Amino acid sequence: MKKIIFVILMCCAAYNSSFAQKLELVARVMPPTPDMSGIAITPDGRIFISFPRHADNHKEYALAELKEDGQIVPFPNREMTYPSDRPYEEWLVSPHGMTTDEKGNIWVIDDGKRAGIDGIPEGAAKVVGFSPDGKVISSVVIKSPVLRQDMHLNDLRIDLRHGKSGMAYITNSSFETTPSLVVADIATGKSREVLAGHYSTAIQKGYVAFLEGEARTYHPDNVTLPSGGANGIALVKGRLYWTPITGRGLYSMATDSLSDFTLSEITLEKAVRYEGDRPACDGLAEDADGNIYFSAYEQMALVKRSADGTFKTLVHSPLLGWPDGMFYTQNGYLYVTLGQWNRLPGFNNGKDLRRPPYQIVRIQIAH
Repeated sequence: MKKIIFVILMCCAAYNSSFAQKLELVARVMPPTPDMSGIAITPDGRIFISFPRHADNHKEYALAELKEDGQIVPFPNREMTYPSDRPYEEWLVSPHGMTTDEKGNIWVIDDGKRAGIDGIPEGAAKVVGFSPDGKVISSVVIKSPVLRQDMHLNDLRIDLRHGKSGMAYITNSSFETTPSLVVADIATGKSREVLAGHYSTAIQKGYVAFLEGEARTYHPDNVTLPSGGANGIALVKGRLYWTPITGRGLYSMATDSLSDFTLSEITLEKAVRYEGDRPACDGLAEDADGNIYFSAYEQMALVKRSADGTFKTLVHSPLLGWPDGMFYTQNGYLYVTLGQWNRLPGFNNGKDLRRPPYQIVRIQIAH
């Protein structure tokens, strides 16, 4: 355990904004704790965060719980969250996106990739579910031929209304140029890749975005911004929504179709619905009313899309240079991790522009 986080839940710092909500500081994270990404919060308010290794092959814990007293504690234990010589399916190599299911269990997608090491070993890429007490309730390894070596399994949602034990829907933003969605049946362990090369999951040609005010153009031979295909994901009232990180479209499909392994690829492609454009973003979150929340990095803002398709800026702050993982809680708070991924050396001519602390913030949406 390391007490390197300062949690401010009762008297949160507020940052000036011309919008209705105020951004509240939840935690500051200092090295040696690595850059964070995913976040999930249980109904009773416990906060869990992930520390992937695909961009920084760190030797610290990869999944942890943020305690109210400022402690950060490996979850579910040290053996599963620190680098290990054990078989890859027995520990978390690079957990990235996180979510919870309707029962309050915690789920992570392990992309299985470590910086500086070629390939994704068999057993490293997997969907893992934990009960709040730390018991592994399910582990579904994404195996070849579904697993391709350029896959970047990025984020996930769990659907308990299809399949015997539920279905996992996973965005593959790809470490190269072949993004897709992956669907995994939790009970059987079978998985399927869909929409590979489809326009809804693809990298948008000619994409230009602004990172902390600076224009960056996507080019596959000189990548200067976090990039890839299908990335952000949300599950809303029987439809799965997703967004390519290098693109501006929002797409969806009914889970009745996506969960049906008997449907052909052509049938699934026809079932994709374009939902219009949206802010350039990384992570998504959703609430029970059908609203979707976007980590709008160009505007350094958090943006809400209502169920009727209208958008509203919730808050703007210079802290939001790269809002990443997002989670909406049952008591009406939207939490966001600020990991400074846009400042990594790989996007900035080899210079590490990150300036700790890394932060977790939130805004109150509903009272």
